[in-house]
Amino acid sequence: MAYHPFLDFKQKCIIKTYIAEAKWAIIPMQPKNPLFQKCFNYLESLPHIEVAIQEEPYFSSEFLADGKLIIKTSNRSVNYVCEIKSGLTNDVIEQVTKYFYNLGGRLKHTERPLLVTRGLSNVVVEQLLKNNIEFIDVDGNIYLNSPEIYILVRNQVSKEGASKSLEITAAALQVIYAFLSQPNLLVEYDFDEEISHISGVTPNTVKNILKKLQNLDYIARRRGRYEIVDYVRLLERWELGYIERLRAKLLLGTFSPIEKGGFPEVKDKIKECAKQFNYLIGGELAASIMTDYLRPISATLHLINNSDSRQIAVKLKLKPDPDGDVVLLQTFGHVEYQLCDREKNQQNLVHPLLIHAELIRTGNSRLKETAQLIYDRYIEELAQKHDWL
Repeated sequence: MAYHPFLDFKQKCIIKTYIAEAKWAIIPMQPKNPLFQKCFNYLESLPHIEVAIQEEPYFSSEFLADGKLIIKTSNRSVNYVCEIKSGLTNDVIEQVTKYFYNLGGRLKHTERPLLVTRGLSNVVVEQLLKNNIEFIDVDGNIYLNSPEIYILVRNQVSKEGASKSLEITAAALQVIYAFLSQPNLLVEYDFDEEISHISGVTPNTVKNILKKLQNLDYIARRRGRYEIVDYVRLLERWELGYIERLRAKLLLGTFSPIEKGGFPEVKDKIKECAKQFNYLIGGELAASIMTDYLRPISATLHLINNSDSRQIAVKLKLKPDPDGDVVLLQTFGHVEYQLCDREKNQQNLVHPLLIHAELIRTGNSRLKETAQLIYDRYIEELAQKHDWL
């Protein structure tokens, strides 16, 4: 079975049979997810503990989590159910706190929730400590507080490492998208020009970005052409960057329906008007059309070229609302490469990569299974084409 890459934690450990004196050992294997791997490496670097992932992802009768982590000292062990969430700011700490309190209440008495995330600001770290939310981030901030283990580590990461993690710009993310979405690019003759055309980034900037991606070991120059080193790893990095940076650059506004019926009243109108008003449908609404699995409660509209966002809002009877369920984004690069070109009923849908990125953005467990279906049906095929080349 193929898993969504944020959930697809490559099996990391083999638990050996009990040896004399009733002790057991863990043999770790490195996880595929770069964010989780970096956090895992910090845990492994701590003295006198062993770490392993037990399940990948972790399923229970009530929820789906990103993984189950076991941390063991010489005579005690703790089972942590891990949730990966990025883009944490002080504004969302209250929601995150409620989420992890609720998650903790649904776990077995032998399990504890653990937040796995990107770099946290000092303000956010202090709030998480205050609310007793156990966490680990890619900068080496670690807080574990159970009866068995107590660990508090602050800011292990070096300035050099921090600057390297920030090298992926919005323009670089547009170039990465061109790689991920178009496997035939790897055999194009005028490679830089073609990437520029698809991504909307100038050829000179494309050249600089390709060098950067090589230095970060995301792509390699082999047999006279560029190749993706690891499709899933690059996809994961692109999705993190989309969530944290590229989406904010593309955001035109967030709206909610004027009518009292809410989103159900406007979803059919969104589908009917897509061609007329020059936008592509993404997010939950697109996922529901592609999979016939999800009952959508929101939509993301990707506006093409000079589409008038105000005119679209008026036609769909939408009003500005920062917490609204209809999001308008600008497309980037050449729109031909952001289209979903599958079945006839999907002609006005955006590319599965952009749909998938929107689904995983919130970390909502309701959307994880649908994201998995999108990955299995559409994105895995892209990964296999890259591997074949």
